[in-house]
Amino acid sequence: MLPFVPADIDPVWHLFVVRHPRRDELQRHLAEAGIGSLIHYPVPPHLSEAYSDLGHRRGSYPIAEEQSRTVLSLPIGPHLNREAQDHVIAAIRSSVRL
Repeated sequence: MLPFVPADIDPVWHLFVVRHPRRDELQRHLAEAGIGSLIHYPVPPHLSEAYSDLGHRRGSYPIAEEQSRTVLSLPIGPHLNREAQDHVIAAIRSSVRL
């Protein structure tokens, strides 16, 4: 579902995060189309070294772990003109076969 933005609002988003069960394949597909994307949290916080003293193990927070495997940040922002937006959209639509 796309976010709703009222007509009188000018959002300042810097991340547009999507989920895909084959995220890494989607990211490669986008890269082949010249589209950069990022994985912001490849390791869920509870499994990172920063929180290792808390003793959390894999399986402690299954939703966070699943999201760390499936989320991908797409380009977004005022720097993307309509042509660039259409290019991203077309690349994602062509990834349906993934």
